[in-house]
Amino acid sequence: MSTHPHDDELIARISRALHSREADQPDPAVVAARLQTALAHPPQATVTTLVRRGGKVVAAGAVISALAVAGAGAAAAANPYSGVARVVEDVAQSVGLEWSAMPDGYSREQYEAFWGAGYTVEDMEALADLWHLDATATKAQAGQLLLDGQMPPVAPGGAAAQPVDVDQALVDAFWAAGYTSEDVATLGELWHTEPFETKAKAGQLLLDGQTLPLD
Repeated sequence: MSTHPHDDELIARISRALHSREADQPDPAVVAARLQTALAHPPQATVTTLVRRGGKVVAAGAVISALAVAGAGAAAAANPYSGVARVVEDVAQSVGLEWSAMPDGYSREQYEAFWGAGYTVEDMEALADLWHLDATATKAQAGQLLLDGQMPPVAPGGAAAQPVDVDQALVDAFWAAGYTSEDVATLGELWHTEPFETKAKAGQLLLDGQTLPLD
């Protein structure tokens, strides 16, 4: 969290830029290249500001300008788990701004630790029931335990799959299309739905010939 008012102002500008365009899932490599170019050639108009407030302002201005390219900012805001979000986040932090696309209270390190350990959606649900937490808080707590070298009370893959009470054909259509448990989690965060409802909704979209909002 920033402790300097100028940093707060710059972070707010980046956040506004994130929502300035429609999300269209640009190529992370293209976004990274554009951001690197912007940082290497900051606008001359910022030189006087640089003298007063330091290089962070120049760099942040370059980041904000580049966010509009190919909808990069909006894509990062729409899906904080995407490659684009990671690129934007890394560049913002590289110029000294502690900005993250992740939900409040859930860091990218916790996200990567949880899913990287081999946990499934069923494991997450079992932990959520045990801790009486929502999905995001559960993954954050479990991820932090793993980062601290501790094991959550449910081992990776340790939760038995729960019976479903939704149309099995929709769920089957989702899995048959090659999607993963991580995709379920991403869509659930986006739609604010429970895992089984998420799979059914996604399956219906696929059967209707629509594309899921994933990278």
